[in-house]
This record gives sequence, C-alpha cells and structure tokens, in this order.
Amino acid sequence: MSSTTGPGNLTYYTEDLPPYSYVENGTLQGLSVDLLEAITGRMGDEVSREEVNLVSWTEGYQAALTRNATVLFPTARTPEREHSFKWVGPIYSDRYVLFAGRDRAITVTGPDDLNQYRIGVVANDSAIQQLLALGVNRSQVVEETNASAIITGLEGDEIDLWCYPEAAGRYLAEQETDNAYTYRVVYTLQETSIYYAFSKDIPDSRVQSFQLALDALKCEEDTAGVSTYERIVGRYIPSIGLAQLNYLTEEWAPFNYQEDGNVTGISVDILEAVFEKIGVNRTRADVRIVPLAEGFQAAQKNASTVLFAIVRTPEREPLYKWAGPFTRARFVLFAPMSRNIAIASPEDLNRYRIGAVNDSIENDLLTGLGVNASRLVPGQTPEDLLRMLEEGEIDLWATGDLAGRHQMLRSGVDPDAYEIVYTLSENDFYYIFSKDVPDTLVNTFQQALDLVRNQKDEQGVSEYERIIYRYLGVGCVRQTFTDEAVIALVNTTAAAIEKNAPDTFRRINAGEAPYRDPKNPALYVFVYDTNVTMVAHADNIQLVGMNFKGKTDVTGKPFRDEIVAGAQENGTGWVEYVYVNPVETNLYYKTTYYRLTRGSDGNSYVVCSGNFKPCDV
Repeated sequence: MSSTTGPGNLTYYTEDLPPYSYVENGTLQGLSVDLLEAITGRMGDEVSREEVNLVSWTEGYQAALTRNATVLFPTARTPEREHSFKWVGPIYSDRYVLFAGRDRAITVTGPDDLNQYRIGVVANDSAIQQLLALGVNRSQVVEETNASAIITGLEGDEIDLWCYPEAAGRYLAEQETDNAYTYRVVYTLQETSIYYAFSKDIPDSRVQSFQLALDALKCEEDTAGVSTYERIVGRYIPSIGLAQLNYLTEEWAPFNYQEDGNVTGISVDILEAVFEKIGVNRTRADVRIVPLAEGFQAAQKNASTVLFAIVRTPEREPLYKWAGPFTRARFVLFAPMSRNIAIASPEDLNRYRIGAVNDSIENDLLTGLGVNASRLVPGQTPEDLLRMLEEGEIDLWATGDLAGRHQMLRSGVDPDAYEIVYTLSENDFYYIFSKDVPDTLVNTFQQALDLVRNQKDEQGVSEYERIIYRYLGVGCVRQTFTDEAVIALVNTTAAAIEKNAPDTFRRINAGEAPYRDPKNPALYVFVYDTNVTMVAHADNIQLVGMNFKGKTDVTGKPFRDEIVAGAQENGTGWVEYVYVNPVETNLYYKTTYYRLTRGSDGNSYVVCSGNFKPCDV
C-alpha cells in the first residue's frame, strides 16, 4: 500500500470514552481501537494501538480541526461538523440519553420538563447542540472536562441529569459504580452515528481506502454467519455480543422444558426478561434443548455458549463463567410408595439402583455421599428415568423435587404413587458461560439479572417475583435471626433518624452496618415517608425515591399502604406479605415490624425491618 493511500503517516487521536476507547491494564482498548487495527491491517499497513494518542476530547477535537494528516475517533457525525472533516464509518450508532442519579425520583415526559434540571455534558460534545435544539436553556447545561466529573456531580447532587451516549454511559457507570444500571434512563434524545473523522487535507482516495476496508469487514462472515465487524462490536456492546451466543438448556421442568413446541420454564422466562433489559434481539425461540452432557461439552469447547440451569460446584467453578443465582431447588430421591423404602443414612444408598441424568449434579451429590459408581444407572432425560422407575429397572430416582413431580404429571403418572425418601441437597441455579465469552458480556448479564430481580414495576412487583410465583408459588425458609433482632434494628434506626435524618438515610442507602447486618444480609432496614415514598433502603437502592402508594406484592396485597397506615394509627405493629429474600432465592412469606418516628428535619417517617416466616409457622 503506497503512502498516498495507506494508513501510515497519519496522527491518530482518541479520548477516554468506553466502550469505544479506554485504557485497561495500561493498554488502549475499545471497539473503535480494535476496529482501527482490523481496518488498517486489511489495508496492509496496520496501525497499532500504541500509535494512538489518548487525549481529552477538547484537545483531540482542536487537533483534528487545525492540524494536517490527523484522524479523530470516535466522533459523532452531526450537521454542524459535516463540512469540518472527511468521514469513515459508521463505527456504530448510539443514542444519546439522559441518565438520572440513583436516588432521584425524576420523571421527564417531554422536552418542556428539562429546564427544571441541571444537565451535565462533556465540553464540546454534540450533546450540547442536541439539548439546545430541544429548547433547553444554556444556563441549565453544566459543562465538564470528562464524564467522570459528571458522575461525581451526580453523586454529589451538583447536577440532576447526565446527557451521554447510552452504551458509553452504561460502560462508564460500571467502571465508576460497579453496576452498568446504577443510573436510570429518563429520556431519550436522537440516535447519533459514530465515525472516524479525517482532517480536510487528507486526499479523498486515502479516506476512500479506509471506507472500503471497513465495508469489507462488515461483509465477510465466519461459519456462524457473523461478520468480522460484528464480532468486534460484540466484544464491547452487550446487546450485540449476547445475541451472538448459543443458548442451550436441558429438559428439566419446571425450570426449563418444552411444552406445545415451545421452550419454557422459570429459567427461560428469566432469560427473556434479561434480554429485554439489555436490548438483546433474541427470544426463547433461540434456546435449544439438548442432553445435559452435550451442553457441558459445548460450553467446555469455548463455543460461545450459555448453558442453564446449572448448580455451582467447586469442580465446575473454574471451567466456566457464572451469572446468578436465580432460583433454588432441592435434590431428592424418589421411590415407589409400594416399596416402603427407608433411607436412614447415606450408607443405605448402596443397597439400591439409583437413576440420574448423565453428567448431572445428582451424580456428583451421590458419589460425594459415598455411593458406588456401580449403583448409578445413567439416563439421557428425566422422562427416561421415570420410565425406568415405573418399569422397575431402578429403585430410586435422583432429581429435583419440583422437577420430578412436574415430570410425573406430564407423563400421566400419579405423583401420589411416589414419595421422597431422601434429600441430597438444596442448591442455587446459575447460567454458565463458556470461557471465551468476554467478561463484559457476563457482567452485564449479571447486572441485568439483578435488575430483573430487584426493579419494581408500576404495581410494585418485580418481573422475577411474577415468574417465580407463576411456577413455584410461595415458600418458607429457616430463620437466621430473631424477631427481637428486627425490633432492635428498627428502634436503633429510629433513634438515629431522630438525631440526624439526612446522615442516617445516607448510611442506610450505602448499606452500612448496622442498617444492613453483614453477618445476616436478610436483616436490613428500610424507611418510608408518610406518603408511602421510599426514602432509604439498605438492600436495594433502586427502590429509593419511588412512591409505592397503591402498589402490592405479587399476590395483590397493598402491604406498604398497610404499613404506613398502621404506623400512623398505632405507632408500631407487624404486617405480613410475600417478598424476595436477598439471601435465599425464590419467594417467601415475610412479616415486617414498623415504627413511626419524627426525624431531625421535622418530618415523620416509618422505619421498617422484617423477618421471613419459618416453615413450622
């Protein structure tokens, strides 16, 4: 490639704008950086990431405007900039959004609402023109040198909203707060295409060579039908990368199974909810049911695979990447009632032929109890094993308690003809990812899963609660602390609010002790005002600022209204309802103690803490 058309002899500038360009472990990374290497490599004169200058946006922008032989990226292509540069792209299209602070109850219904808020932007960013075009007063726009300064302003209540590209904002939020979903999108501006901007002096032929190389990367596909360009983008944009993965599960109802030609179940419904949160263009129709052994083989071959629902064990831990847990179940041994089999100890198990699915956790649990491998009878599916149990080919069937009963009903077998004679263990379930899946995708999946679990809808119920209730109903759980501990925590918190309400709310929202017990995380405090608005929550800050008047638990009970009404009428008391346990997965019966108190700011608050009801009540 000659110097008149090749990428050499140009000066490249970029800014700290993840996921497009950023430094990690001392090396420049990012979508646009990887893409630049691929483009120039295809042109025969690869520009390494070490040759790219990382500077502030303002410095890079001025260099591209005033210096020759200069390339600036990533750059939003806007009408105002159109004639200032020559363009190669698009690299990607991102939409500008307004993020709200984590504990701010801000609602934006239209541009007219924006002038009541201070909006943070990066100096010289195209966000400024977009906001002014919407009618935002220039005095409401707060310019900072970088996005980190804006996040600091959000955290310190110095600004109310942050205007930034959504993908980049999510990435930065994760870097600064360890959660990509810390800040809520309250308004969406226009979608903007991101390009490489070339200084005007660079010959058109040279710019065209870049464009042709980029176009070629977008066209060439691998055996899976994914282009080189899409693979690069998928490393950094979770909605794209997660759509490129293979999703496998086994037949194991009610968690994952096929019904009327569709893959369904608890884990499948949760997967679709995660897809919706992230914006992944995939559905349950993209999930394949395979034998569990086949699923493990695919995940271990680094075949861009997600397998679920899987129990996390020390042996499996290093083989995969993990997201979860998302639900829990017991593993048990079923036996025919007519056999009157009694298992007094693990030693008794070697007297029986025990059926279990190939490579399943049940095999590990049984061998861990000392069961001889010769006593284990493998099966491909739960249906195979139930048939073997029916026909007397095995004496005991190792499976999940719910899964076994569900399989009996599906197969037309009377569940009352069988009994649970031994409990092997109680375990949480996860989604596992093959090791070749980028950590960025796994982390985003985990954060979206947490959002599905914790974010309440207009009724006050999370999508997770609805899914669990639909399939499993409500359970009970062993108590790990006393009701007296609950009352003591409420009284301690009330006294602190009376002394210094703002500081106490800050400490509660930070999850500090004693407001969230580090030894018993299910023991935590939360506080409403008398209008049923959550003002502090030690376990789920996403609820802070939300008004819960009229909202219910998953059964339809308006328990929050009952708490506040009871406090105003009686001062203290207890209310029962259904809720998610932050320690145990699934839904459980909960009882909460409340107390009305007056804060140091002169306002009345209802301080609450609860305990999950034990199974013997």
